[in-house]
Amino acid sequence: MMEEGQEGSTNQTNPDNLQAVEEDKSSSTEGPDSPDYSASSSPVPMMLPSSPTLDTPPPRYTVKFTDNVSKSGDSVEYTINVRKLQGSGDIITLTREYDDLAYLDHQLTSSNKQPGIIYPPLPHKPLTDAIGAEIRSKKQLGSGNKAILGDSSQWTRDCASLERYLEQVVSHPILGKDPLLGEFLEQTDPPPRPSKLKKGWLSGVKDKWDSRNSTAKDSDEWFGKERGWAAAYATNIKDSSDKFNEMISSRLRLIQQLGHLAASLNITVAGNEGANGMYNKVNSGFSGCMETMKAGLEDEVEAEENSLGSYLDLYSRCMEAENAMLLRRTGLMLEAEAATKAVDKAKPNREEAAKTIRDEADRAFLDCSQLAKSEIKTFHQRRLNDFRLALIHYVEGQLKCSRENYSTISRSVEKMKSFPVPKVEDSLFDPNDNK
Repeated sequence: MMEEGQEGSTNQTNPDNLQAVEEDKSSSTEGPDSPDYSASSSPVPMMLPSSPTLDTPPPRYTVKFTDNVSKSGDSVEYTINVRKLQGSGDIITLTREYDDLAYLDHQLTSSNKQPGIIYPPLPHKPLTDAIGAEIRSKKQLGSGNKAILGDSSQWTRDCASLERYLEQVVSHPILGKDPLLGEFLEQTDPPPRPSKLKKGWLSGVKDKWDSRNSTAKDSDEWFGKERGWAAAYATNIKDSSDKFNEMISSRLRLIQQLGHLAASLNITVAGNEGANGMYNKVNSGFSGCMETMKAGLEDEVEAEENSLGSYLDLYSRCMEAENAMLLRRTGLMLEAEAATKAVDKAKPNREEAAKTIRDEADRAFLDCSQLAKSEIKTFHQRRLNDFRLALIHYVEGQLKCSRENYSTISRSVEKMKSFPVPKVEDSLFDPNDNK
């Protein structure tokens, strides 16, 4: 028999050991192309997977928000194209408001009372009134800025966020099969919604026991690692998203200043002859250069927001959803432990009732843990795949914008260099005239 120190030098591997390692992996992101399993407390693998292997049923629909957005008062209507992937494959065009999506989210969470689900996070309601536009403008352009950003500047971003929410819902293995979702996506008119939504079963999760539940030691090491990682990652990605948005806001302020400078340069002085005419032409040419720089910076901001910015915003909210699910599971774990202790302390005449409560608590906890593990593995696969695509699109967008900006700025510089400036002796200026 080989010594333990010699086992690593052979090519033989114990199948039982391999199976144990596979079961101990805390994330299905660690696929066959991942490096050796790390004993780190984090479930994140050492490298991104080359291709996702999502073991989920195909969605029944695809959703696409169009550019056709209209506003009536404080209500914004979005036009959505829905394609049925099963059957005829027809495209259904819908008109929905944000409140319709909020009601759908409420219905899905109310009809699927399974604590182990990571519910797709609904984006915050867009600010559509005058006060909301002012708040958004001051946040992006600075508190001292008097300019107001129009609603249309935000509609593209809102459409992308809401579209991604619906994509997550229709691709979810449980929520995607809910008949309420089919009713929402297949009927031209939106389902009637109450004027005020009642609080759902999830609203009572965050109570005074949250702090105790979040610090309780987990009975399962796999979930213990996931809880520690998720709490730290949620903080870090939220901070990254905030810092990224601050960078975007600083670029938006620079864009606005370039616009002000370009407009100021177009203010002419009286007369188009002599020195005044030359002054107006020089300023007009320089104003065009500023407009070119402004357009290039706007393209950069749009590329950044649509790639890495969109990812950070989405998964900041997704991490909150995962942590909420883990907190619900921890609550069930504590209830099961309390029920087990109650059996030991129960009097003989109440022992059977205590055992029934214990069995129900154990069953609820085990069902939640089984579903939660599947949800977490799928979530990590999708998260890493989306992160990989976001980085690729971010880099490609930056390279494209940099090349275009370099080309346009070079042309602007050459344009200014070739501007015909009259010689001193031909100028109408008298250098000796100090009046």
